[in-house]
Amino acid sequence: MKKSRLVALLSALMILAAMVVVVGCGSSDDDSSGGSGDFQSELITDGTLTVGSDIPYAPFEMGKAPDYTGFDIELVNDIADRLDLDVKVQDTAFDTIFTDVAQGKFDMVASASTITPEREQVVNFSDPYYESEQALFVPPGSDITSVDDLAGKTVAAQDGTTGEAYANDETDAGQVRGFPTGAAAIAAVVNGQADAGIVDAPVVEDAASKGQSGFEIATNIPTGEYYGFAFAKNTPELLKAVNGALADLIDDGTYEKLFKKYFNATPPESITSGSAAEDTGTTDEG
Repeated sequence: MKKSRLVALLSALMILAAMVVVVGCGSSDDDSSGGSGDFQSELITDGTLTVGSDIPYAPFEMGKAPDYTGFDIELVNDIADRLDLDVKVQDTAFDTIFTDVAQGKFDMVASASTITPEREQVVNFSDPYYESEQALFVPPGSDITSVDDLAGKTVAAQDGTTGEAYANDETDAGQVRGFPTGAAAIAAVVNGQADAGIVDAPVVEDAASKGQSGFEIATNIPTGEYYGFAFAKNTPELLKAVNGALADLIDDGTYEKLFKKYFNATPPESITSGSAAEDTGTTDEG
């Protein structure tokens, strides 16, 4: 009798141990699959990457809904493809775009956005994907050739941009006039509303390359700026997923093809080598 009870007890213990192993394996599988898709739970809409962007801002964002295009847009589309996501782009004003994403109005910002310490108080940035500088542009024949000539002048810039901040903080301009878009700031110089303008160099260069007249670039202003995609502070897994896809795009040559398509140049080593991410400290985010 005692032997039978002992055998029964051992059998029960063996069954219990087997159940623990099975449950343990099941938990491990669940954790693994959940870990690989954690960013999905941070999305506003399941399966869709909702992107805020100030359009138009050629060559980064341009076109009409829903057929937007541009360097930023194509880059985001490729990133979303690698994450098995659809893309929904929402046109929004740049001067509120960072508070908008921080408040959950969209998942990320893709809008030629310079990574700055002030903005990093509100949002997290991806690793840099573009190295930029500012352009000082003037009417043809202007006596303004450098920022030193801006004393007392009226300078046009886009609202909420680093170009506007530079004009206010680094020049002796008599007035800095903000406009809703970079194109509007260029038009202000062309139409005589401003003596000069300061806008991201690739935007001004793109307008000039497309034959827009009434202005010329006096000089480019090296500012050590890098663009990044912006995210709410509470979506660290989405940030990591986008950084991973961006790194893959750079490694497999897709990024270089897009860069040459829009800028007819080879991308800078600061982006392709990852040194820009170290310079901005974005690799520590999330």
